[in-house]
Amino acid sequence: MATVGRPADEPMIATAGTRLDPDYEQRLAAEAEAGFDPATLTRRQADRPSLSGRAGHSKRVDLRVDDQATRRSSGLPTETTAGVRDAINRYLEAG
Repeated sequence: MATVGRPADEPMIATAGTRLDPDYEQRLAAEAEAGFDPATLTRRQADRPSLSGRAGHSKRVDLRVDDQATRRSSGLPTETTAGVRDAINRYLEAG
């Protein structure tokens, strides 16, 4: 299969930085054919990092905004969700 934007002789690079060259492909194929021990797999975080930058998870809050709020927020340099997040934080800090 042809790849656009990359010379055919240049190996692809995985997100983790691993070069996906033919040698690596052969090692993966040999490992798959021989079987592998799931205990050796490394668990990776699938979620986004916390919005606060601290350890833990950020809770997801679904809300509706009326058309007027949407129109007013469209001219702002931040997204509506960022504006709502800022408003909630200001409200809680003032509390």
